[in-house]
Amino acid sequence: MLGSASSLGASGFASVDFAFKPIQPWETNHASTQPSQRMALDCDEEHVDVKPYGIETPIDDALCVSCEDLFHDMRTQQTEYVSPSAYNPTASFLPYRRYLVDWMSDVGEQCRLHNSTVHVSILFLDKIFRTRDIPRTRWQLLATACISVAAKYEEAEEHCPPIPELLRLTKLGQMGYTPLSFREGELEVLRCLGWKLRAVPAIHFCGYFLSKGVTFENDSWQGRKLIEKIPKYVKKYSDFFCNLTLQEYAFQKYLPSHLAAAIILASRVALQLEPRWKPELVVLTGHSEHELIEVFHHIWSYYEEQFPGHGSRAISPRSVSNQDMYT
Repeated sequence: MLGSASSLGASGFASVDFAFKPIQPWETNHASTQPSQRMALDCDEEHVDVKPYGIETPIDDALCVSCEDLFHDMRTQQTEYVSPSAYNPTASFLPYRRYLVDWMSDVGEQCRLHNSTVHVSILFLDKIFRTRDIPRTRWQLLATACISVAAKYEEAEEHCPPIPELLRLTKLGQMGYTPLSFREGELEVLRCLGWKLRAVPAIHFCGYFLSKGVTFENDSWQGRKLIEKIPKYVKKYSDFFCNLTLQEYAFQKYLPSHLAAAIILASRVALQLEPRWKPELVVLTGHSEHELIEVFHHIWSYYEEQFPGHGSRAISPRSVSNQDMYT
C-alpha cells in the first residue's frame, strides 16, 4: 500500500527507489514567464514551424502510419470511459479508491506490465465501481480481473500474466479462488464493461505527444541551450504527473486529451523550459495555454499538496544533469 505520497515513483505508483526531484513553486515559475494570456495562441495564427528536439526519425515514418489519424481516433473514443458527464464524485468506493489504485499498480509492477496497461485497468475499475455497488469482499477479485483483462487487450500475448501467477501474487488462491472462478470474475468485468475495452487514459495521449516531440530546437532550459537528455527529462515528469493525477479521481472530470496536454505543460514548467507553451504545441495538442491553465493549476496544486516542501527547493542545471535518476 502507498503509505505516503512521497513514495510515488515515475515508473510506478509506489516505487521507493524513485527520488522525485523538487521543482520550483508555481509562483516562482509564473513570475519569470509570460502571462498565459499572452501565450494563448490560435491554431490558425501564422508561425514558423520549428523542428522537434531530439527526434531523428519522425514517428510516422518509423511506423509507416499516420499517427495523427490515430490521435483523432483516440479523441473520439476517449469519452467511453472518462468525460465530465460520466464523472461521479459521490461514488461509494471513492474513499478507498487511492488504496485500490496503489495496490493495482503494485500488482502490475510485479507482473512487469506497461505503465499504460495499469492505467487502463484502473479506468476499467472506475467505470464498474462508479455505477455499481460492489461488495467489498469482491473488490480484490474484480481489481485483479481488471488487470488481467487490460493486459490481454493492451499487452503482447507473451506478456500477459498467467492466471495461476495472478492468484499467487494477489493471494486470491489462499482465499479459495481457482483459475475457473477467476475466469468468472473476468467475465463479470467484461459484462459490466459491455465488452467495450477501448479505454484511452491520459498517458496514451502523452505518449503520442512525446512521440511527435514536445521540446523544440529554439527552446531554452533555464536560460541555456537544451542538452541531449532534456526529452528524457520531460518524459520522466510526464510519467510522474500521469501517475499522480490517476491517483486522484477528481482529475476524471477532464477529458484525457485535455489533461494530457496540461501534463505536458506542467512537465515543461517543472523543467523551466521557455517558452512554456508555443504555437507548435497548440497545433500538436489542439489547446492553447489559456485553455490549459485551469487544469494545469489543478495538477500543480495537487503536486504541492502531496509533496509539501518540495516546491520550496529549485532545480539547478548542474544538479539535474548529474542526477542518476535521469540516466
